[in-house]
Amino acid sequence: MATTEEGQFSYNSVPLPDASTHVRLLEICPVSDNEDELYCKLYAAPIADLPGYSAVSYAWGDNTKTHSIRIVDYDRAPTSTEEGLDKENGHPCLLPITSSLDTCLRQFRTYKELRLTPLWIDQVCINQDDDEEKSSQIQLMKQIYSSAKEVYVWLGLDADGSDEVFQAFRQVAECMWDSELFGKGRATKWFPAPRAIFYNRIDTPEVQELLRKVVPIVVPLLREKKFLAWYKRNWFSRIWTIQEFCLNQYTFFMCGDRAVLDEVVLLVWEVFLILPDFHHDTRFRNAFKDHPEILSLVDSVPATLLAPPMQHLFETKGSFKRGKRASLRELLVQVSTRLDLGDHRVDILSTKYRDRVYGLLGLAADAEELDIRPDYSKSTTTAEVLTQTARSIIRTEGSVSILRFSQFPKHNVEDPDEAGYCQPEQLPSWVPDWANGTQYSYQFLDNVFSACGKFSSTADLIPTSSPSILGLRGLVIDKIEAVGLPWRADWGLKAYHRYILQYFAIIKDMKRRSAEKNSSSFDDDIYRNPSRRNQALWRLAVGDCYVNGPQKRGRATADDVVPVFMELIDHCKFCCSVDEKLQKQQQQSETGSGNNNNNNNNNESSPPELDQETLNFMADRWDELQSKGSYLNNMMHMDGKRPYLTAQKGYLGMAPKHAQPGDVVVLLCGDSIPCVLRPTGHGGGGDDYNSTASNTYILVGEAYCDGIMDGELEGRLERERQDFFLA
Repeated sequence: MATTEEGQFSYNSVPLPDASTHVRLLEICPVSDNEDELYCKLYAAPIADLPGYSAVSYAWGDNTKTHSIRIVDYDRAPTSTEEGLDKENGHPCLLPITSSLDTCLRQFRTYKELRLTPLWIDQVCINQDDDEEKSSQIQLMKQIYSSAKEVYVWLGLDADGSDEVFQAFRQVAECMWDSELFGKGRATKWFPAPRAIFYNRIDTPEVQELLRKVVPIVVPLLREKKFLAWYKRNWFSRIWTIQEFCLNQYTFFMCGDRAVLDEVVLLVWEVFLILPDFHHDTRFRNAFKDHPEILSLVDSVPATLLAPPMQHLFETKGSFKRGKRASLRELLVQVSTRLDLGDHRVDILSTKYRDRVYGLLGLAADAEELDIRPDYSKSTTTAEVLTQTARSIIRTEGSVSILRFSQFPKHNVEDPDEAGYCQPEQLPSWVPDWANGTQYSYQFLDNVFSACGKFSSTADLIPTSSPSILGLRGLVIDKIEAVGLPWRADWGLKAYHRYILQYFAIIKDMKRRSAEKNSSSFDDDIYRNPSRRNQALWRLAVGDCYVNGPQKRGRATADDVVPVFMELIDHCKFCCSVDEKLQKQQQQSETGSGNNNNNNNNNESSPPELDQETLNFMADRWDELQSKGSYLNNMMHMDGKRPYLTAQKGYLGMAPKHAQPGDVVVLLCGDSIPCVLRPTGHGGGGDDYNSTASNTYILVGEAYCDGIMDGELEGRLERERQDFFLA
């Protein structure tokens, strides 16, 4: 612990000649007793001519700096030996550090290969109190981590069975290396995806033999949740760890006194990912029909016990190694918009909210074109940072598809000050906040629509005097007249079958009203025939997209969707008939109890019960209807969207749950799907929605509009384009 009597370290004693070209490196000095205080050297060097060094990636944990390291005078202690440091001549000064870093450095001091090895550690090597230096050093992060000899990921001390996890890592690696499926030799390389090899060659003896070895090793880790406990360490939830992990070829996970190469962890994770195939793919079960012990092991893992979602690490690093770098928008989408994974979901965290952007810049393929410079100055708000980021992405990509992630409600993005006070600043409606769990409907099946036709890929931008206003050109399709219930993808909702039937009854009624608006002439109808209008009943609820396995991903078709749609409706009706039967039994029971009150004063009538056969049937049927590829499962992607009917033409579609009558459905050049806007000058909309007197709007969110998703209004968009200013 630091005391006021001892000298405090000042970064002025180790200045950076230029924070944009130089960095500091840290050396841990050996001592005779590892319980002794931490003595370290700190010196500056040009990043273009650094000695061999290692970079450290770790979780800060509690930012309170309760421990200290002693920074020795480099000139007075130019050398150290394995026997220890000459402390008397070192003139050490105290530099406060966090508890997690203290534990990390003490453990590193026990590794002979890390003693006297220069290290780069952000908490010490950057003056965290100098916002200007910090902003400059953040721009060097990509170079720092990619130029290091290796990166050490410090996860903490051994706990929750982590030693067993690391032992399993090594055992699986031995099995993989001994197999010829991945090539001969043990040269360090990024393995080809084992999952693909297992899946494509499950019928071969080589794959079956390997799985017979590794399944007994990995299943206990998953079943006993030891791997999950290892994964839930704080490091995995930090935004900065993604680029720190991906930028270097040699990355080692360290936990206590164990270390393992990252690609070995990848091997185990990929084995986890094929375990569900034993439940869903008959090829896997048939391949091991003569090895019931393997099937029994796999069956002991509940189907709901998913492998931790590590795609954002391994898939990003794999792509990076293959030279396929993602744009900043793609990285932000990947990190912020993940499917709900229940207890296995890990929200990405950052000390500063703006780090959600800055922490990914080092990986972004378009970082130079975007020209986003890290800015930690107190005069710049996070809202301004996110606004600049959104505008730069739109300008660079020439597309406004980023607006799909700008929906209500907005989260607070401002960080609290030193006193803990936070002044929330409102983001413009068109700027995404990139909060964890950002909702989306169509990103998983991008490029299946072209609502703007030839104008779908190029934004028509209008200069504005304020950076918070986005000027675009597009076309109003129609004004919303009515909205229905928001769809709730909630398997546990009581009387879900009634909710589903009510939901489709609303769509059916809207479809009827749409037909009435176009009953005078089919020449002016939004549908080419009544049959196409009838298809809106099942197209709307899935947004006209359907996924049924990796081979079938795209637009909904009658052959694929109608049978499973009818199965869902028929079962909901069956459940309603069971409800009516129970209600009737309840009424009869209550009537019977009332007639026999004199004889059964102390006996209450027991509630009616379903027979076990009916209960089993209903449970199994709901499982089928919720399984992957089902109609109900596809409706999941429209969670929170609500059906709507427009006023003049009777368009039908799906809008965000915050949409309301008076909002307008709009095509904006530069996107392939429509969106919903709310006129600011009409208090939520009015009859004069096409007026140019008020062309300022707030963005409500992305939308689906049946009948115009393939460029049917391209001609109108070219002739009748108008200005929109999003605030």
